[in-house]
Amino acid sequence: MTAKMNMTSLIGRVARGREHAEDLDYAEAKKLFTDWLHGDLPELAMGALWTAYRIKGESVEELRAFAHALEENIEPLAFQHSCRPIIFPSYNGTRRGANLLPLLAMTLTRCGVPVLMHGFAAQHDAHDLLWADHDPSGRLHSADILREFGLASAENSHQANTLLHLQGLSYLPVDAFHPGLGKMLALRQQLGVRSSVHTIVKLFNPFQNPAVHCAGVTHPPYLLRLQEYFQREQSTALILRGSEGECFANPKRRPDLHVCQQGESVLWMEKDTQPLQQMPALPENPGISATCRYMEAVLNGRLPLPSPLVDQALCLLCLSGRCADMDSARHHLAHHFSRYAA
Repeated sequence: MTAKMNMTSLIGRVARGREHAEDLDYAEAKKLFTDWLHGDLPELAMGALWTAYRIKGESVEELRAFAHALEENIEPLAFQHSCRPIIFPSYNGTRRGANLLPLLAMTLTRCGVPVLMHGFAAQHDAHDLLWADHDPSGRLHSADILREFGLASAENSHQANTLLHLQGLSYLPVDAFHPGLGKMLALRQQLGVRSSVHTIVKLFNPFQNPAVHCAGVTHPPYLLRLQEYFQREQSTALILRGSEGECFANPKRRPDLHVCQQGESVLWMEKDTQPLQQMPALPENPGISATCRYMEAVLNGRLPLPSPLVDQALCLLCLSGRCADMDSARHHLAHHFSRYAA
């Protein structure tokens, strides 16, 4: 009875609307997310919290507590490399344009930087209902592209480590981290909106050692919130306005590229505001076959990598420690790609 009364009180605090809702302290938020992850909350409470946080938004301290709770309940990847690995969360997929996140990942692996991608499993089934909040129907997910391209995905942390060593790139489905995490994300199918969990999967570190986070945001306020988060965590991260929510730069026009390092946030590259002089070579449609043909053409040097993706790759080469500065990153990328910019 006491636990129920405490939960009722907690929901009442966070569900008072945007103006009057309270932020939980670190300990409360961490315990809440741990219980949520393990399915120890009543279904009614999970739905209420999901909706409440969608309205209230998370404080940076709540985000830290949620992410720490997740990290403490997964088996971390014990991967060792001379470079810090890049983490690409990939949960949105794209519909209007091609999903070029796998291409960016393979660009980095060719340059000697290991990349871990994680998201939904291949052939992720959308719910029959149409959602007002980023309806996923018809979206092309990274797992499907990688499978079509012939790259194996991992089923657990051990396989992910092996693939990182063998091919420099590993894709790990979300359920492999913790079954409860996939169940939490699946709540969206019933409630129709995103919530804190979709932010947390962009923030947590699946590795035992430091890594480089790449976070793409959809809503502008989260640009600042994620910068504050990574500053507080003293983590290394590249934050940008994502392409349909995926964390790769718009191939037609570069967004602001914000870098967090050692507790500071710096705008490394400002968004491109100049009129588009020439349309970059892109897939003829956002389908899987056209996307894979395009990726192969870029990787084989028949087509150039779009300039915004070049700029993002240069930042990540520096942040990973593979290159010391932008000039060396440009030379390094040019060495591995005969045509690396439009």
